[in-house]
Amino acid sequence: MSPEWIWGSVGTFLAAAGFVAFLLAPRVLGGATACLLKAGTGYPCPTCGTTRVLEALAAADPAAALLTNPLAALTLAGGAFYLIYAWLVMAGALRPWRPGWLTPPMPVRLRWGLPLLVAANWVYLMATGV
Repeated sequence: MSPEWIWGSVGTFLAAAGFVAFLLAPRVLGGATACLLKAGTGYPCPTCGTTRVLEALAAADPAAALLTNPLAALTLAGGAFYLIYAWLVMAGALRPWRPGWLTPPMPVRLRWGLPLLVAANWVYLMATGV
């Protein structure tokens, strides 16, 4: 089974679960924050604002999405593009870009770059008071 099949299946499940949570969040939370860290400490977590990013992207307002949480907006947009790519590969409409590129080992640049990117995004969220 190719990585595209695995990630396409996982991505489809997560997208469906996220969509259901996105639809139910306003009714379940009643306007309260879903972030336990922010509710308890007043400081945002690294993913704070992701629901508002989804709302902005659904309203076709990418600028608002990027200002709310840049990393979440870019991750969601990239994930959506990858999901479309994986579906096309699974359907046989495209050949895999580079077979095996999603499998370990992860390059050293990514091992250090991703945590630094998350930390920089978290500093941005604390500075803007998301």
